[in-house]
Amino acid sequence: MARAKKTMSPSSPPRITVQEVADRAGVSIGTVSRVVNNVPGVRPAYVKKVQMAIDELGWSPNIAAQNIRSPSLRMIGFIFSDIRNSLYSSMTKGAEEVLSTKGYLLVTASSDGNPEREVALMDFFKRRRADGMILTIQDENNSAVLSAISSWGIPHVMMEREIPMHSVSIGADHFHGTRQAVEYLLGLGHRRIALITGGRGTKVARDRVRALEEALRSAGVEPDPALFCLDSFSAEYGLSQTQRLMNMKKPPTALLSMGVRLLPGVLEALQLIGKKIPDDLSLICGNDTDIARIVTPQITAVRYDALALGRMAAENLIDQIESRTHEDKSVRIEIPTELILRQSCRRIAS
Repeated sequence: MARAKKTMSPSSPPRITVQEVADRAGVSIGTVSRVVNNVPGVRPAYVKKVQMAIDELGWSPNIAAQNIRSPSLRMIGFIFSDIRNSLYSSMTKGAEEVLSTKGYLLVTASSDGNPEREVALMDFFKRRRADGMILTIQDENNSAVLSAISSWGIPHVMMEREIPMHSVSIGADHFHGTRQAVEYLLGLGHRRIALITGGRGTKVARDRVRALEEALRSAGVEPDPALFCLDSFSAEYGLSQTQRLMNMKKPPTALLSMGVRLLPGVLEALQLIGKKIPDDLSLICGNDTDIARIVTPQITAVRYDALALGRMAAENLIDQIESRTHEDKSVRIEIPTELILRQSCRRIAS
């Protein structure tokens, strides 16, 4: 009797197995496992054979190796966008405090805000058999990044980000923090309030923009798009945009500098063009930093506890790992912000 041929739908291509890779390379499954997981001691000739077999068959060792992986390495990966941002240092410290007590090693990596590097780093941690990840990505809607997260299938927490899939998202309440700052400025008589921030493709930026627009409209003020600068968190961007804003025919009387690395650039720009705080411009920054506290005058700040964010992310991740469950819905956890009043804002005539 002729054997019936098994058909596969176009959307479900046949999965290449580790046995097929081993047969193609002429080695054992154990050798394939050691090569995939970078175990030292494998002969270079065998490594070459396995790599050639993987390439020829189009096998994905990252997923298939889960079935032949060694016991957990108790390692957590943390991918963030900018190693120069002091907030990530605080988040890392908070996460380490929790993870170390549970016997986990936290390994950090900076993507420099590059989605391709984010995907590469996720692949790196997958190959190194990380038990979970904490992620801060540049663009919450980047298809390649979302695909990488979706196909990974291990516990993760989004830090200060919220993606359109079932994930836990932990962050500060930037909407109410920004809203409080804007209402404070409106109470001082300001109507032309500018915003400089980055992360255009993130919930953080969306919440800040929404807070500013809603507060202005509630006060009967129509937002001016020319006062919204949303393209970068860098000091250079803070400098160039502050110069542009202050050289407008009708410049802002108040500025929200919402990003740790922006503030030095904003302050440098004001110094270069000879403008004084708060005489020429009222200024509020986010988050609180050493610079905000030591300059004269000290800068009013929207502050939140980045250390607590790191702890919360690690605690949630440990819960996911140890319970071996994942959320079947999106979960958002927020910590409050507070407005720290200092001497950088003044009342003006309405």
